[in-house]
Amino acid sequence: MASIQSTLFEDPFFVYLALGLTEAIIVVMWRTGGRSGRWVATRLAVVMALAGATFAVERLVVTDPEQIQNALQDIAESVPAGRIDHAMDYIDESYAGWGAVKSNSAVRKMLAAAAKKAVQTYNVQKISLLGKPRVEVNDKFAECKVTIIITYSPEGEPLQHAMSWKLDWIKRPEGWRIEQAKKTTLDLLP
Repeated sequence: MASIQSTLFEDPFFVYLALGLTEAIIVVMWRTGGRSGRWVATRLAVVMALAGATFAVERLVVTDPEQIQNALQDIAESVPAGRIDHAMDYIDESYAGWGAVKSNSAVRKMLAAAAKKAVQTYNVQKISLLGKPRVEVNDKFAECKVTIIITYSPEGEPLQHAMSWKLDWIKRPEGWRIEQAKKTTLDLLP
């Protein structure tokens, strides 16, 4: 079921490939004289309608993994832009991960203050996600590993720093929130 959902809603490349091959077979059958023009036109119209429906479904349905990937992208864009409070909206009230002394609502304020200080101290210019994070969803919980590239310039010349994180997410009525974050590696890029 998960692979069908992923194929239809997240990455329908193989559906388009199958439809393209189907069209090619129909055209070959027509060119070899095996079928009438009306038969070919009808079949091609059906294949094109299926391709259009696949495109519409893929664009209209946002799966849980896509929601989390969108949230990660939003966080990555918000922090360098100075919209730290917006990024903190993705931190759950019960957050107990990296940087949290204890689990309470003051954690968001503490994390926001640390992020603001880091952005200012290191002159963070950009945060990029390395690749598309793979998200494993299990009902109202999800887990993903993400690697980010932080571009900063503390003394004028841009530098890059890579960090990898394991994030545990929880689905709340207002959307997916980070419940725990754990650094998994810390590597400097050349």
